[in-house]
Amino acid sequence: MLLKTIKSYESFYIGIYQEHLFETGANFTQINSYFCDSGLVWFDVFDLIEIIEAHIDAIELGGPLAFQCAIEFLESSDEDEFVGAIYTLASICSNDFGINELIEYYTKEGNEEKLLFYVNAFKSVKHSMLTTKLLSSLQHEIPIIRAATAEILGYRGDADPHRIWPLFHDKEEFVRLAAMVAVMRLGFKNAVPAMEQAVLENKAMFNEHCVFPLLMLGSQKALKFSRLACQSASYIKPQYPIYLALGGDEDDLPIILKALEFQNMNSAVLEALGIFGSLKGVNTLIKFLSSENDEERLAAAKSLNQISGAELYETLSVVEKEDDDISAEDITGKPSTTEEKNTAGDERLIEIKQDCTDKERWTIWWKENASRFNTTTRYRSGKPYSFLLCLEEIAHPQTKYDDRQRAYNELVMRSGHHIPFEPGWFVDKQIDSLKKWQTWWNENKTALTNPWMFDGN
Repeated sequence: MLLKTIKSYESFYIGIYQEHLFETGANFTQINSYFCDSGLVWFDVFDLIEIIEAHIDAIELGGPLAFQCAIEFLESSDEDEFVGAIYTLASICSNDFGINELIEYYTKEGNEEKLLFYVNAFKSVKHSMLTTKLLSSLQHEIPIIRAATAEILGYRGDADPHRIWPLFHDKEEFVRLAAMVAVMRLGFKNAVPAMEQAVLENKAMFNEHCVFPLLMLGSQKALKFSRLACQSASYIKPQYPIYLALGGDEDDLPIILKALEFQNMNSAVLEALGIFGSLKGVNTLIKFLSSENDEERLAAAKSLNQISGAELYETLSVVEKEDDDISAEDITGKPSTTEEKNTAGDERLIEIKQDCTDKERWTIWWKENASRFNTTTRYRSGKPYSFLLCLEEIAHPQTKYDDRQRAYNELVMRSGHHIPFEPGWFVDKQIDSLKKWQTWWNENKTALTNPWMFDGN
């Protein structure tokens, strides 16, 4: 009878631990979606992180039985159970056996889709020994494990780039690219000469995806290549005018505009003009407000607001199909900022706010406000450009994920200074990074007056 009672209690607790693991996985998946949702405030995710930590505490208090439930869920076909097990084990393993066992599962994972779940969880988990324990996987016999490990270590921002850099000589191109992106995230400028020689000076080895890591590490040769690419039918791609806007100088405006001569480049050039911040691009932006292409009109409108700070917006009513995706209210418990009106069937009418695409409104606004601006000044949000504006954009609660990433890229590329930051990090880690950037700005702002500097020069 006693044994039967013990087993009954055990089954009861197993059910509780499995529920904690499931909720951990489901909430972690919500967090990954959360940062990319433009209708949400990025630091509101902090409440959700506290919920996850409470679930993990419950598993840790559960001891060996809870630990075994998590191990078993590593074989689960349910995504939330699987992810919950990875994140929980990576968070609470306090002994070599536990963390080593988890990494063994990771390195033996043959399903690439499941491997991605390990990557996403390992990127975010706070375990103090995880980075050290993952280093040996950089030499794993399976190429995708080597590439995945490099991606994890670069994103976490706490690894020694010298340990990752040997993968630059890997026989697999995608592994080499993963290594370049990882050392870029870690600010490893010693890699620049070898990267330049391999990917810019050797046509057989050229890979367009390698140009951005070089720019982030301060490569003048990569900046020069971006200028050439904007004027070449052989190399032109949408990213090159944007690269010039992020890191180029005031003489690069004609080169950016030159890219309009090539097919499918209009939207990228219009986006670049907003980042570039010169009033000399305003007439081009206003002209494209008459475009029949929605993407071009929206890109022009966003750039006009980005330069002027006019905050001209418009509201549209659009029909949207109902789905099961999470909403801002689901996550935060706060009412959504999007007004919803029920319609027949499975559709709903929603009102969305977007940058104003009305050419007449913009023409009038510029006529009334032109005297406030100087044609020789670079502008961002109606103010003379400075790195402080980039920091404010990253920190602002309503800044969209992509714009936060762009502002950070711009900050690193121009300043030549590197403090790791990812807009998808958990909130406390983002705030720690932003505090370090603010301290750096306060200590160096008197020397950072040139709005067109690249790599600190």
